[in-house]
Amino acid sequence: MKGLSRSTALKIASVLSILMGIVSIASTLPLIARGATGVAQSSDSPPYFVLMIGLFTGIIAIIGAYGAWNQQRWGIILTLLVNLVNGLSAVPGILFAPQPGLMILSIATVVVSILIVVLCLWRERKPMVV
Repeated sequence: MKGLSRSTALKIASVLSILMGIVSIASTLPLIARGATGVAQSSDSPPYFVLMIGLFTGIIAIIGAYGAWNQQRWGIILTLLVNLVNGLSAVPGILFAPQPGLMILSIATVVVSILIVVLCLWRERKPMVV
C-alpha cells in the first residue's frame, strides 16, 4: 500500500463500508422480524439490542460511505464512527458467540472495521527534502 493515494483509500473504504452495511442489514432483518421475544427464546442469535445496532449501523454505514466516496468530511467522519461502533459491537461475539459461524463473522467484522478506519485515516506521505 506504498503508492496508495488518499482518494483511492477513501474509495476502498467506501466500498468496504457499503458491503459491510448491506451484509449487516441483510443478516439482521430476518432475525429482527422474529421480534424481541422470539430472539430471546432462540439460542442461535445475538441479543435483540445487538441486532438493532447492526441494522442501524448498516443503514448509517451506507450513508456515510456515499459521503466518503465523494471525499466529504462529514462522510469520512460518519464512516469512521459507524465502523468503530460496528467493530466494537462485534467484539463480544468473538468471545461469547454461541456458534462457530457467528464467532468467525464477528472476527471478520472487527478486522474489516479496523481496515476501514485505517483507510479513512490514510494520508499521503510527503517526500523528504534533503
